[in-house]
Amino acid sequence: MPKKSIKKTAKKSVKKTVKNAVKKVTKRVGAAGLGRPKGYPTKVVRLPIHLIDEVRAFVQKKLKQK
Repeated sequence: MPKKSIKKTAKKSVKKTVKNAVKKVTKRVGAAGLGRPKGYPTKVVRLPIHLIDEVRAFVQKKLKQK
């Protein structure tokens, strides 16, 4: 029986370990406490780049008034 190279065997075991680790991580969908805290509903808005600073200033001003 021919001897297997140690390098090839080690590479195979590392690949299997990495695949198993990836599978374990991806199965943890829906873990408690992850994601954005529940609160007010939000909406994504697209703005022209030249208005971003003005909108941020406006929002900060409104938040300080409360």
